[in-house]
Amino acid sequence: MKIALIGFGGMGKTVHRIAVERGHSVPVIVDPKASEATFQELSAEVLQGMDMVIDFSLGSAVLENAKICRDAGVNLVIGTTGWYDKMEEVRAVVEGGAAGGTEMETQPAVGFLWSSNFSIGVNMYFKIVQEAAKLVNRFDEYDVWGHEIHHYNKADSPSGTAKTLEKILLSNIERKTAVVEEKLSRRREPNEIHFSSVRGGAVNFAHTIGLDSEADTITISHAARNRDGYALGAVKAAEWLYGKKGFFGMEDFLKFN
Repeated sequence: MKIALIGFGGMGKTVHRIAVERGHSVPVIVDPKASEATFQELSAEVLQGMDMVIDFSLGSAVLENAKICRDAGVNLVIGTTGWYDKMEEVRAVVEGGAAGGTEMETQPAVGFLWSSNFSIGVNMYFKIVQEAAKLVNRFDEYDVWGHEIHHYNKADSPSGTAKTLEKILLSNIERKTAVVEEKLSRRREPNEIHFSSVRGGAVNFAHTIGLDSEADTITISHAARNRDGYALGAVKAAEWLYGKKGFFGMEDFLKFN
């Protein structure tokens, strides 16, 4: 594939290396600051001749980038987070041709695949936490908490991965109905889960879920050694998305891979 890469920070550079190692070319790099970039701004003209876009830029740019990819007819893999409040607008762009499109616009214009985390290991971790949460739902002597640490360049807090973990816990533990992410200056309520975030160090990607009773503690953790797992998952997802149209999540890729 000919891949256009949006965002050339730490993740973008790793995606570039792994894509080339897997036999793809990356003739287009879009970044307003990186010296290696071939373009500073994304446009439909920039994407001429491209087979795929992989975006690890900013969450605030996702909706506009989706519109540009739709206009260019190029599929898009989104690895950035912090845009989920615009999920339905982005879906409308992909599936209807435009936000608020007419009833005649029923065929998806392009393929779009997003995930809060493209690491295969993290997605296995999600499944493990889900099964643990189902068990804990049966034993109310266990409390639940969460913690994450990311590198100091991480743009959002909590991360999209933490948000996914929170959703998994709330969906499977009936006595837990809310998550507190900020500092607590009060007693935590029984129905709440406190999920804390730390930002520090150059290469940190780790999440821990704690299941805590008076008798014992179970911790379920995932820690990445580097960015390679995330980048490899994104490139594999792009390979899977090639030739497809529609709005997909990581679960679709994992289910049919």
